[in-house]
Amino acid sequence: MADNKVVIKINYDRKHPSINAEPQTVTVWHIRRILVAVLVLVLMLIVLFSWFGGGDEDTDTQIDTTEKVQKLNTPDVEMVERQEPALLEKPVPAIVRQASANSESVKKIDSVKKPAAIILDRKVIRASLNTEPKDDEPGEPIKSPLRVIPNQSREVFYFSEIKNMKGRSLFHRWSRNGQIVHQKQLDMKDKITKVWSSKILSAKDKGEWQVQLTDKKGKVYSEVNFSVNPE
Repeated sequence: MADNKVVIKINYDRKHPSINAEPQTVTVWHIRRILVAVLVLVLMLIVLFSWFGGGDEDTDTQIDTTEKVQKLNTPDVEMVERQEPALLEKPVPAIVRQASANSESVKKIDSVKKPAAIILDRKVIRASLNTEPKDDEPGEPIKSPLRVIPNQSREVFYFSEIKNMKGRSLFHRWSRNGQIVHQKQLDMKDKITKVWSSKILSAKDKGEWQVQLTDKKGKVYSEVNFSVNPE
C-alpha cells in the first residue's frame, strides 16, 4: 500500500522578514456565561443553607412554643380542680330552680302592673291615676288591677297638670271596655293648671278601663289604662 502523507504548507510574507511569524494565543471571555454560572452557584448555596440551617430554628421554635402553652395551661387546670369541690358542696338542681321560678311567676300573675299614665304632648307636665288629692297634689298611685270588695266601692282620681293652655277647655274621658261612661270638662284658667276628675267604682264595674285627657276635636294629650277586679 502507498503511505498516507500529510503535506502542510506555511505561507509567510517574505517581503517583511522582521515580522514574527509564530502563532499568537488570543483569550476570549464569555461574560454572560460566567454571570449565569455565578448566579446558579449562589442560588445553590442559599438553598443548601436554608435547608440545613433552618431546620434547627424550626425545631427550637416548636419546642419553645410547646413549653409556653404548657405553662399557660397549667394554672387553668389547677383552677378548675380547685373549683370543682366548691361546686359539689352546694348543688342546686335545675328542676328545683325551675319550680321556684314557676311558683314566683304564679304569685305575680295577679299583681301585674300596667304602665303609668302616658304623656303624649309636651304641654302635659304630669298625669297619674291616684287616690283623693291632698293640698292640691295627687294622692297615692293606684295599682292595676284595682281590687274592689263586693258591696263596697272605691273612688279613683285622674290628675293632670297642664301648661300654656290658658283659656282653653279640655276633657277627662272615662271609658270601660271601649265605651265612654263619664266625661268631665276642664277649664284652663292659669298658665299652669292642675285639674282632676274622679269615678266611683264597685264590683259591678269589673273590666278594662281607660282615662284620657283630650280636647274638643278628640286629640289625646295623655292617657292611663287599668283593670278593675272584684275580690
